[in-house]
Amino acid sequence: MRLLLKLFGSLLMWGIVACLLVLIVLLPRDVESHRVGYDDIMEYHFSWEAYENNIKDYLKDVKVHKSLGITAYELPVETEMLHYGWRSAKVIFPALIISLIAGVFKGIYDYNHQSGFSRIFGKNATWLGQSVPEFISIMFIQTILFEAGKYGFPDVDIYGDEHWYNIFLPILFVSMYPAAIIARYTSEALENEDGRDYILTARSKGIGDRAVLWRHTLRNCWPNLLQQSIPVMMTLLSGMFIVEFMSQYRGIGLRLVSALHIKSSFMAGAPMPIDTSAVIGFSLLFTLILLITQWLTQIVSHFVNPVKRRTS
Repeated sequence: MRLLLKLFGSLLMWGIVACLLVLIVLLPRDVESHRVGYDDIMEYHFSWEAYENNIKDYLKDVKVHKSLGITAYELPVETEMLHYGWRSAKVIFPALIISLIAGVFKGIYDYNHQSGFSRIFGKNATWLGQSVPEFISIMFIQTILFEAGKYGFPDVDIYGDEHWYNIFLPILFVSMYPAAIIARYTSEALENEDGRDYILTARSKGIGDRAVLWRHTLRNCWPNLLQQSIPVMMTLLSGMFIVEFMSQYRGIGLRLVSALHIKSSFMAGAPMPIDTSAVIGFSLLFTLILLITQWLTQIVSHFVNPVKRRTS
């Protein structure tokens, strides 16, 4: 019953966030411009009437088309969500698996090598992985591959998604930062378990340190690690925006950026439209991914929590 209440609470919170997102996207974006001397002045005046009309028009469009809306390409937004969502799923899920496996093993390494020269490749390397911005790491790797092609190495197309191998670099880029975060969470969770009674009891029975780590300590760390799944998934999704933009991999991140019509410059009086249906659809898709992640976390935590298991 407690699990069902948690799942329903997450669903209710998702519904509230989804409604707020839609209301924010539908805010009026009309601006007025006028010239004062040699300067063009742009002013924004909020209008409840215009806001109400935007909401009514959108709801009418949803009712007529039985869809979240029609995009600028005259396609139902669900069609584009499936198309670009599948492209991004081929990046997100492998990146999630890689970051989980690499992060946990790196965290164990950091825990076992906290002093001496090996610390450089332990917590120091993990700290560096978290400190360097993603776009710097991406530019560094792209530059190396580009320069390597000048010296006889295979010429690799590092942009777009036309070639079968174009997917591997985005997977690598997306997984790097979350792996460093998971490594830090893992090492901290293992350190928090140091000195617990069950560890001392296991060691007193002659069980080796490695067996204690894998059979007991790490198992009791899973609930704490699962609590970090939402921040990790948010990191993956936010990183995907940067990765898709810098590698020009056409997934939901790049499509959402194009739907927002982000420009490097604009002129006074020029309209600033967005692809409203696409922005709403892809924004809701991102929140839905977070909801599913939270549900899975709550379900798994309910069954693997060691305290709950011992008291049941």
